[in-house]
Amino acid sequence: MSLGSLRLRLLLGAAIFVLAALAISAAALTYLFERHVERWINAELASYIDQVIAGIDRAPDGAFTVLHPPSDPRFQRPLSGLYWQVNIEPDGPVLRSRSLWDFEIALPPEAAVGDELHEYELAGPDKQFLHLVQRRIELPGRLGRATARIAVAIDDATINAASRGFANAILPLLAVLALLLTAAAWAQVAIGLKPLTAIRRKLADIATGDTPRLGGKFPDEVLPLAHEIDRLLDARDRQIEKARTRAADLAHGLKTPLQLLSDDAERLAAKGEADLAADIESIAGTMRRHVDRELARARSGFNVANASANVSAVANRVVRVMERTPQGRHLGWIVDVPSGLVARIDAEDLTEALGNLVENAARHATTGVTVSAEVSEGYAILSVIDDGPGIPPARAAEALKRGGRLDSSGSAGLGLAIVGDIAEAWGATLSILSPENGCHITLRIPLARLPARNSA
Repeated sequence: MSLGSLRLRLLLGAAIFVLAALAISAAALTYLFERHVERWINAELASYIDQVIAGIDRAPDGAFTVLHPPSDPRFQRPLSGLYWQVNIEPDGPVLRSRSLWDFEIALPPEAAVGDELHEYELAGPDKQFLHLVQRRIELPGRLGRATARIAVAIDDATINAASRGFANAILPLLAVLALLLTAAAWAQVAIGLKPLTAIRRKLADIATGDTPRLGGKFPDEVLPLAHEIDRLLDARDRQIEKARTRAADLAHGLKTPLQLLSDDAERLAAKGEADLAADIESIAGTMRRHVDRELARARSGFNVANASANVSAVANRVVRVMERTPQGRHLGWIVDVPSGLVARIDAEDLTEALGNLVENAARHATTGVTVSAEVSEGYAILSVIDDGPGIPPARAAEALKRGGRLDSSGSAGLGLAIVGDIAEAWGATLSILSPENGCHITLRIPLARLPARNSA
């Protein structure tokens, strides 16, 4: 797929959205987990504060002490990451857990005595950064009603490690989720673009003649496009029909004056003006051939996708006409074309092409002309064979070139050029085989997949 592919653009957009959504989700989940861990730790630290407060008392020598500190062994292990500290106010001693060793936490001041806990982030021992919970209380009367700040702290690295562990645990799940969502996006794009693929296939079928129109079996979002294309195809067919009608009108309008010129040439020849008559006839013949060629181009300028012609019917009609002409009357004619053979070409264009080939064969044949057809690999191979002198192999290619014409000794006139134009318009090919005796010209036309529409 190229960068211009709509499918690729949709997939890239979906992939970027999925990755962004999962990244935001991962960050949000990690943040929520971290806040949950902090709340859980704050609850645990609060219970430690209650244990420290319950253990404050006086030693036998009257000094303040914590007789029953929290039982967590981390409070006894130096620099363990879990610490407690009691500051007796205003100038009393500072009591702290063994885990602090010789480090004293600089507890922030508290304005009021109460049950409310306050959270702080402070520097701790051994370059640790502590998450600390503190409460200011008033000691009971037996302890002199002094005030004290009781704090319990934990190394922030513990919270961070828990958050990292959670993030690492959800990464594989998010990766699997990304793959599943990307696959779902791929499937969604494929299903969503399926109607466009169907339109493309239908258009290909229209081009090959398998179907005349797109039809209406499409989703509501694509249906207006299909209808608009069908309307354009209808308009094109109407324009083609008008062009063909105008070409026919032009043919009648031009051929009548040319026929009059030929009649005038005959009268001049009868009066003894043979040279002048020959010149006029030559000019009229040249004009007639050019007119025929341009009219053939006009008729075949638009390829009607669903056109079709019965090859046998056209071949028999053309041969019957040629048999009544002065050139074809003395020749033997053989037509060997399967009756059910239908080619994808307009019947009038096939008649024009085959008529030129048969006329050319009759002009050069010695005793007879054969018109045959066979089917090969999806094509109708239409052959016109005569037993005349043929076209020299070295000049066969020249005769098929656009505008090509052989001299009078082996002339194919403009007939082959007209046939070549018609063949090109319908995706057919024209070729010349020149055996030792005669000429073999083939017209290779695609088969029609629809029943013959114009079989006459």
